[in-house]
Amino acid sequence: MKTFSLSKLDITWLILMVVTLLNALAAETADPHILITAVICISIAYKGRLVIDNFMELLNANTTIRALMRSYFYIIPVLIFVTDLFSEQLAAISTIS
Repeated sequence: MKTFSLSKLDITWLILMVVTLLNALAAETADPHILITAVICISIAYKGRLVIDNFMELLNANTTIRALMRSYFYIIPVLIFVTDLFSEQLAAISTIS
């Protein structure tokens, strides 16, 4: 008899799919609010870390390379959050008169 088991990559893929679907649901149904943006930005960072550590197999790679890759998924969500937080000010600065 064959037993059914999920590998670490299977579980990671399922987590990524669930988080992606929850983000899509929140983006489509929730009112625009800074809290929703924060939740989505946190999930972007979490999903990026899962991909880097599990699918790209950088968990045991050179620490500098791993840190640079992880920083991308920490910096981009912060920039998205700050852009949403200060969207009116950024629009005023970038408007051509």
